[in-house]
Amino acid sequence: MPTVSIVTPSLNQGAFLKECLDSVQAAATAAGIPVEHLIMDGGSTDQTLQILGSQSGARWTSGKDDGQTDAINKGLQQVSGDIVSYLCADDLLEPEALRVALRAFEDDPAADVVYGDAYFLESGWKRKKVAGAFSRDRLKRGNFLLQPAVFLRRSVFEKFGIFDASLKFCMDHEFWLRISGGTKWKYVAVPLACSRLHSDAKTWTRLPEAWDEARMMQARYGIYWRPLRDALWMRTAGCHYYRIKRLLFARIAKSRKP
Repeated sequence: MPTVSIVTPSLNQGAFLKECLDSVQAAATAAGIPVEHLIMDGGSTDQTLQILGSQSGARWTSGKDDGQTDAINKGLQQVSGDIVSYLCADDLLEPEALRVALRAFEDDPAADVVYGDAYFLESGWKRKKVAGAFSRDRLKRGNFLLQPAVFLRRSVFEKFGIFDASLKFCMDHEFWLRISGGTKWKYVAVPLACSRLHSDAKTWTRLPEAWDEARMMQARYGIYWRPLRDALWMRTAGCHYYRIKRLLFARIAKSRKP
């Protein structure tokens, strides 16, 4: 049975961290395996360190870093597992995630990457996102992958390197593009993770900046028109559209609660 390592970058995410840690332990128990869980904390000043100090199933460090991507990379340089993923401190694994992912790797020994569907979790409301079949052309049209639901062999990082630390928002999309031409991807039509949407998440508070970075990143791969159009739309109307959409979804989530 392959061994598993999960890296979690963290900075002042104490409100969500315990749920993240518990989800990894639950997935490990369901899969019947130990998991090497590395929490790379950037020097949190909230309740994060108290939560980490009470956990026996995870390994952690806390100190200044150069941001989320740097924290992930530091963790990746320490992992020992055959299968590797990173899970942000405000995200969750689904209970069957590791069992399903490991079975997929076992069924297809040539697979370098296994990914699945996922949920968006907002105000307690889980909305399913279907990833669908993989193709490099599709990836060049946009990032259809939900990062917490992606698992890779450690050999992929050994061959292609780690995430580009100059990128603060789209480092995962850049990495998928970088490796996509030389790796085999396997899709499982099962939700493997939850990506939490909340008002403090940087992808919500800095939307125009994130899309502008994505535009510049994709230009490296010869992708110009669509990212330019999307970045301009985000700076003019898109950011307002997404804020209104989030408020609407929060209302829907509240109305669904018993």
